[in-house]
Parts: sequence; structure tokens; C-alpha cells
Amino acid sequence: MSEVFSKVGIIGTGLMGGSLALALMSYPGVERVVCYDISPETRQEARDVSVGDEVVESADEAVKGSGLVVLATPVGEIRRAFEGISEDLEEGAIVTDIGSVKLPVIVAIEEIVSKDVNYVGGHPMTGSEQEGVASARADLYRDCYYILTPTDRTDAEAFRRLHGLLTDIGSRVISMDPESHDRAMATISHVPHLLSLVLMEAARKKQEKMKSLFTIAAGGFRDMTRIAASSPDLWIDICMENKDFILEALGEYSEGVDELVGLLEQNDRDRLRELFEAARRARDEMSVKEGLDIEELYEVTMPVPDQPGVISK
Repeated sequence: MSEVFSKVGIIGTGLMGGSLALALMSYPGVERVVCYDISPETRQEARDVSVGDEVVESADEAVKGSGLVVLATPVGEIRRAFEGISEDLEEGAIVTDIGSVKLPVIVAIEEIVSKDVNYVGGHPMTGSEQEGVASARADLYRDCYYILTPTDRTDAEAFRRLHGLLTDIGSRVISMDPESHDRAMATISHVPHLLSLVLMEAARKKQEKMKSLFTIAAGGFRDMTRIAASSPDLWIDICMENKDFILEALGEYSEGVDELVGLLEQNDRDRLRELFEAARRARDEMSVKEGLDIEELYEVTMPVPDQPGVISK
């Protein structure tokens, strides 16, 4: 077990912050978890579902005396949240965040962070389409990849302690520089959300003319558009914060779509087959996650009817 934190303060008690609070509450290396949310309704809901050992009425109450402070706000609010607590942070405290965009946040915070405070950017690769603290669960961070994004200003001891704590609660912690992180997220997370949005919007327009379209939508379409159900406010923030890398990735996807259009217009079956085969090989390779023992990986296939409720049955 890593060193004990006598108090951890969590700012923001939505799904992510609430789930982290629950995970830390059951971990013996943390003695007390104190939560705060800017919304009075969310604070009360957190109390109702017993998220945090205590839910307080101000951010400074959560921060004072905390050896670790987690900013679990929407990514567009992280900088403002840090500014709001900066004067209340304990000397030597570790501050981290869980935002899915790192470079602009880290640049802004490192400009104002005190030399007595240790900031380490972070991003847990987990979540749910469900929103709010009522959906929080203690195992949300277990077995997920948790990316820490140190810079040349990151204190090595603070990084080690945070890495140890996250590992102890079951996360698979890896390290990336902030720019590489944001470029990667644009490709594997942010742009797929936008493409899901585009697909769903195209189907919505067709649905107005073909009333049975949603009824006959099969599993493939539902899988590809599942993430379109995510919080609009959350994703608008992400798009604005990571705009440059998202635009770069969208340009690459646009080139791919243009190629597909050309292949279909030219009836180029051979090149189309090459693309399908390359995509299938790449998808198969993705199942073998780098750094894991191959014996840990299992793929179970169970054919079932594409009907509501079939999994629970």
C-alpha cells in the first residue's frame, strides 16, 4: 500500500468525481474523503447516496488540510476551479484533475501554481453514458487505463505518490506527455464522438421521412451511435479545449471518406477489399493490449437476438 493520505478533497461530484470518492472511501490508504460541488442540489444528492465521508458547503472546506485534491469538474471549468482553491491549498499538497484534454489546462495551471503545491495532470479512460452522482460506483476506475501527464515541472515524488494511489485502487496507470495525450484523444475518443453525432443527425433527418428507420436500426448502427447519448455540455467543452487536434484528426478522416467515395465511383473492388482487410487486422490487433500478459485476455462471443432486454434474460 502507498503512503496514507489523511484527507482527500474532491471538487465536483458528478459520475466521475463521485465514483472516485467511493473508490477512495473503501481504500485503507485514505482516511477521509471530503467532497464539494458547486451545485447545492448535487451536494444534497451526494449526501443522499453517501458519496464522500463528508459533503461540505464550500470548496475551501474540502481543500484545507487535504494532502490530495482532485478537480473533477468539466474540462472547461478546471482552470477556474484551480484558481478558486489555490489560496487554500496546503503546502506540499498534490493537485490533479480528470479532464480529457490536458495541454491547455496544464499550461494554464502551471503558470499560476505555487512552488509549494504539486500539480499532476491526469485522465482516467473510463466513464458511462449515465450522468450524475446517482450513477457513481466504486468500481468505475478498476482495471481502466489512467493516464498521468507529467511535464518537466512535475515533482517526481508527487507523481510517484499519485501513481501509487491510483494503482492501489485498481487502475492501470500509464504516462504520456500532454501534447501526445491530446493528439491521441482526438483520434480515438473526441472525433469518434463527433462522427457518432453526425451519423445520428443524418439518421434523425431520414427518420422524419422514413418513420420506421429507428425501428429497424440494427446492432451495428446502435453500437456506432451509442456515444451520441453523452452529455452535450461535456462534449462542447472538450471540442473547444482540444479544437486544434480535433480539426487535424477530422481532416484525416475527411481524406479517408474522400477515398471511399472515389473507390465506389470507380468500382475499385480490389482497393476496397484492401481497406477492409487492413481494418480487420488492425481491429484484431487492438484486442491485444500492449503491456498486458496475453493470458489475461479473453474474448467471449455469444450470439443473441437483437432485442431489448435480451442481455438481462
